[in-house]
Amino acid sequence: MRVADSFLAVPAPPTSPVRHRLRFHGTGAAYFRIWAVNLALTILSLGIYSAWAKVRRERYFLNNTELDGSPFDYHADPMNILKGRLLASSVIVVLFIVSELHLLANLLASLGFLALLPWMICRSLRFRAHNTSWRGLRFGFSGTSGRAALAWLAWPLAGILSLGLLAPMMIAAQWRYKLDHLHFGRTRFSIQAATRPIYRILLAASLLAVALGVAGGAAIFALLPPPTPPPTTGDAAGDRLIAASTFGLLWLVLVARMLAPYLRVRLENLRAHMSRLGPHRFESDQRVRAYYAILAVNWLLTLLTLGLYRPFAVTRLWRYRIEHFTVLADGDIGNFVAAQASAAPVVGAEAADLLDIDLGF
Repeated sequence: MRVADSFLAVPAPPTSPVRHRLRFHGTGAAYFRIWAVNLALTILSLGIYSAWAKVRRERYFLNNTELDGSPFDYHADPMNILKGRLLASSVIVVLFIVSELHLLANLLASLGFLALLPWMICRSLRFRAHNTSWRGLRFGFSGTSGRAALAWLAWPLAGILSLGLLAPMMIAAQWRYKLDHLHFGRTRFSIQAATRPIYRILLAASLLAVALGVAGGAAIFALLPPPTPPPTTGDAAGDRLIAASTFGLLWLVLVARMLAPYLRVRLENLRAHMSRLGPHRFESDQRVRAYYAILAVNWLLTLLTLGLYRPFAVTRLWRYRIEHFTVLADGDIGNFVAAQASAAPVVGAEAADLLDIDLGF
């Protein structure tokens, strides 16, 4: 064999992915103006303007979120959002009225709501995907209500009956439903939702909850009255018992609020690592400590300003999550989008049977 032939037979080294980190150009001051107008008009219109408020909010955040120099866009019609909210509200009101008639009616109303829940989740995911685009090409969602029922009814029930042991499988099932049915152009997203790393994250959160529970239990024990209080201290003992009970309830709420950001950051990072869009991969490098620091400042300033800091808080948190998300493109992402755009008429036909309403999920 000639030297040239042997040289050509050597496989080419794999090319490194092109990293595209998302950017956010919005500011808290700009969003504050939108938020203030939305709030005022929603109150004056008795909630009717909330549909238009949602469109303004979504467009602001997506139009200021940029990937490879191009922003995302949101195309929803406020009237369709309003129709969806009226439909969802009507169903909830009817179920509530029926549930007040009789115990059996209450049970049937609850079962009716659970039966409708997968359909509402499916329609809401379709609506959001279909009305989101990047470089003129829309996303799409092809999930069914039946599969939504498995992810949001069957697996949560299994998680409860197993005392939480099957919770990672529930999370994996919900991730697969959302991503395996999502597509951009003709290319589908996918996720290799392994449960072992989810178990590790939930185990770490459980150990943290136990540590916080022990600390709270010690504080409650210190507040409890002595085992044999003197007769003259009955009122004081009762006050200490009430204080201990109140502290215990507040501590449980605080523990839940402290664990939620930890789980959100760790699970979002893991989900990004497991996800794919055709040959392209994703990466999220949020840090739990930094996320907690942002939340602490947001909560404090929102409290001190009687809620006026909330638009700035929402913007700060969105910026952090967006700017720690990276697309690892396999080649030129522009060529990929161009290839998808050429098939847009085929994909667009899938949207013809959509019930184009937003049900608020």
